[in-house]
Amino acid sequence: MTERGRITRRRLLAAGAGAATLPLAGCAGGTGTERERSATFTLGTSDSFAGLNPLATASGYSWILLNLVYESGTVVDPVTFDVRPNVFTDWTVAGADGPDAEPVVSVSVRDGLTFTDGTPLTVDDVVFTYRYLREQRPARYLPVVSTIAAVERASGDWDLRLRLSEPVGTYASSTLALPILPEHVWSGVDDYRRYRPSNHGGPVGLGPATVTSYEPDTSASVSFRDPDEYALSSLDWLRDRDTLDAGGPFLDALRVQVYGSDAALQRAFLDGDVDAVFRTVDSSSVSDIEAADGETLVEGSATGYGFYGFNLRRRPLDDLVFRQALTFAFDDYHDVTELHDGYVRKGDFVVPPGYTAVRPESGADADILTAPATEAFDYRARDDGGAFDAAAVRDFLTGGEPITGAAGTYAGREYPGSLTGVCASRRGARHDYSFGPVRSDALADADTDVELRVDGRTIPDLLGGPLEILITPAKRSPERSAMTTDWIETLGRLGVPATRTVLSLGAMTDAVYAREDFDVYPMRIGGVSPFAVTTLYALFHSDNADAGSDDGDDDDDTRANNAMGYGLFDDASADELIERALHETDADRRNALARRAVERVYLDVPVMVTDYPRERWPLDTASWTNYVPDIPAPGSTNLATELLQLRPRG
Repeated sequence: MTERGRITRRRLLAAGAGAATLPLAGCAGGTGTERERSATFTLGTSDSFAGLNPLATASGYSWILLNLVYESGTVVDPVTFDVRPNVFTDWTVAGADGPDAEPVVSVSVRDGLTFTDGTPLTVDDVVFTYRYLREQRPARYLPVVSTIAAVERASGDWDLRLRLSEPVGTYASSTLALPILPEHVWSGVDDYRRYRPSNHGGPVGLGPATVTSYEPDTSASVSFRDPDEYALSSLDWLRDRDTLDAGGPFLDALRVQVYGSDAALQRAFLDGDVDAVFRTVDSSSVSDIEAADGETLVEGSATGYGFYGFNLRRRPLDDLVFRQALTFAFDDYHDVTELHDGYVRKGDFVVPPGYTAVRPESGADADILTAPATEAFDYRARDDGGAFDAAAVRDFLTGGEPITGAAGTYAGREYPGSLTGVCASRRGARHDYSFGPVRSDALADADTDVELRVDGRTIPDLLGGPLEILITPAKRSPERSAMTTDWIETLGRLGVPATRTVLSLGAMTDAVYAREDFDVYPMRIGGVSPFAVTTLYALFHSDNADAGSDDGDDDDDTRANNAMGYGLFDDASADELIERALHETDADRRNALARRAVERVYLDVPVMVTDYPRERWPLDTASWTNYVPDIPAPGSTNLATELLQLRPRG
């Protein structure tokens, strides 16, 4: 009989059961000092794996395994976000001054490391890795390898030199963080896309784990090395930390079981069939898990945010004053507290609150999330019980003076001024706003007797219909669906006709990112960089925006990350700040530039950030201990960190 979470002989045997695609990769103990085997940890997922080729798969499920097999030159500390030594012991950059410079990065490679098949690491493996990635240009790593102009061995104190085609501000966490490949495995692979590690004994890397079974639709298992064979868990920076234990891994093996749906996965956890689940728990299951005996929701910080994006190509969404007025009508309290039951935090900047170094509050010594300058666009309620102050927002529109970063009172709310000293791209309104009698059918049942005019025309006259807010079906996101309805009703009280259009996620993605055929759309994003600059470039730089067309008839189906068109227009752009940050190799100066760019985006409002999810990783803490709380996404982004720290209780 198996108690939930308790390790028994049947459960240990189950870790290797089934018709494995991979042969058993050998005993993890090898020739190292034998140690008492601890336990097998069982993780549940809702979807299957998508290959074990680290250059060809972007599947988060596959990377549960691959993050334990491969190692990179540097790693980012999951607590402080400092760049730490790993396979590389030291590095430096020279000649990085000016955007036209071609800097040289020099690197030292650690001695005494071995790949998971027992082959010693050499400098030749590292040189091969960088040359192979430059030649093959895998899509996953293309933004990084495209800036590497040359790779050569070095002499003296350095082992490797990388010449870059341009300064890369985050070179230490990007250029030096590529997975190190064993030359003896990959040198015969002419096309990385055709390589299937599962047909060749499994992936080989410098990490702590070896894949021992792999059935992509049902399960996979890895065994962990003995600590004395895995030197990277005992580096000085780890030994100096109070929040992380050196010397792992402390587990014997990991088994990952595929359940096929979120509902089945949550039930498996509550029934004790798995010790934890991949990613975070659905908010609807929080109360069940909190009430269960011995199960804990490990709190972690967000790596992304929820938002509504505005199409800056269309009038009047091309005007800062109008976009800001739309945010005033969004009831943050209702969204966070009543609809989401407090399972999210109220949003502001396009950087999650855990990434403090690139949040504007940090440079001003202000409180994260609660500083008054982070609440410039909060819901405008009257003092008498929270009803929407439509009159104040109408005055804001007709006055034509947006929040630009200067201190003042806007639509009845005081704003202390920009935290970083940055200003919005535009200082005044692009259009003339007025209010007249209701003409639009969309306002027939609204609690208003006036309708907005933009340069004398109603919004349906400009857009061919009410302001359209896209939404996915309510069953996919009931909170977002209910909040969109509330927002439309509030806009109606303001005198702005708006409507909702329900689309599948695929149809919405096509309309937004391929055709730019939208007014307003909701989305969630994860995986934001803790250094901000690469994410800012991908999502808010004009290089990644398509001009599109005002009528949605553009035939170009290119999918641009910057769907809003932010940066395409001089009066709404953070391009210059983003570019300077991208090329700044000094971390302090880069962070300062990133904070200014983040606040510029906030003031320009190409998106309205609504919330940051409260990450909750379900874990059976009756059986397992030593988990790391309060790190970004402990059940996904930093799952490997957790797995290398966990110990069986007792």
